[in-house]
Amino acid sequence: VKKLTVIHLVEDMKTGGAERVIADIAEGLDSEKYDVRVWCIARGGNTADELAEKGIEVKILGISSYHNPLKILRLKRLLTEAGPDIVHTHGYFASVIGRLSAKKAGIPVIFAHVHSTYWDYKKRHILMERKLSRFTHKIICCSRAVENFVKDIEKVGDGKTLVIYNGVDEERFYPMEDAPSIRTELGIDEKALVVGTVSSLTPHKGHEYLIQAASLVKEELPSAKFLIVGDGPLRTELEDQVKNFNAHPFIMFTGTRKDVPKILSVMEVFVLPSSSREGLGIAIIEAMAAEKPVVATDIGGIPEAVKKGETGFLVSPGDPGALAKAIIELLQNPEKAKEMGKKGRARFKEKFTRKKMLSETDALYQSFASQRKAKSDETA
Repeated sequence: VKKLTVIHLVEDMKTGGAERVIADIAEGLDSEKYDVRVWCIARGGNTADELAEKGIEVKILGISSYHNPLKILRLKRLLTEAGPDIVHTHGYFASVIGRLSAKKAGIPVIFAHVHSTYWDYKKRHILMERKLSRFTHKIICCSRAVENFVKDIEKVGDGKTLVIYNGVDEERFYPMEDAPSIRTELGIDEKALVVGTVSSLTPHKGHEYLIQAASLVKEELPSAKFLIVGDGPLRTELEDQVKNFNAHPFIMFTGTRKDVPKILSVMEVFVLPSSSREGLGIAIIEAMAAEKPVVATDIGGIPEAVKKGETGFLVSPGDPGALAKAIIELLQNPEKAKEMGKKGRARFKEKFTRKKMLSETDALYQSFASQRKAKSDETA
């Protein structure tokens, strides 16, 4: 059987949730059936480097705009030469230039993957998405919330969308003993109650509200410590906010970490305070896999992951008081927190494993490959 060649097109591959999903698909699909390549249209990044080290073909094209028709022609030429069976695009920029180029190159199957509910889309973005959807075979949505966004806001026709939940690797994320080495390295007392978040430091992640909530928690529970894991454009601004709040003794920025499972092991509570949009929140799923109770905001796909009152608490976005109250409730009731963590782990195993995501992606690829084969047999 001939392998299917699949090219994933993405703007860049820095550290982030969508990038993690792409890497998991590229590494995880059966290499007997697929030749998977990842093309970064604008630039590479940490995740691109990691993939290349693992022997996945990664190309960095250095194309930074789709407004220039020559750039579309260049990508079209590259796709024609590579001749993939499937092009699978991710994110707005790569999905626009990628689908236009793939269509011109006559690529048989085109998929677009939507990783968030982009409420900040302008009218032209929405019209562009609607237009491109006409020759997209399937639009993969990482949650029902994203699917509703694509159907209701972008008005993409029925039957075009498919929900495949993001999955997390069970072999990397599981309930671990509290890692003393992490506490020592970060200078956290063994009696300290640790609350943490993991995400890129960008505006829609809502870190400013967590910092305000942390000060309220600290008043009630002096032994609380907060870890902000990740990096991004807001780092300096958030560090200044922590200084202004006089909160630097109990809020720590760790930067990007390669040992997130170990960092999660020292947390009593995991928080994701996203303020304006969230496709699903891969960091939430990692925390659930690690058996941690979750406090998050009630937006986007988050309520599909976190069962309110069962695996954690959901609060309104932009409300530090509500965040603090939920965190305190869990820190003061360790048994309840443990129980929620266990239920979260069970929910993860049922819905959000990497294995499940890979088998659904494989099924999608195979269904289109066999449809195409049936068509070519008819014409033969």
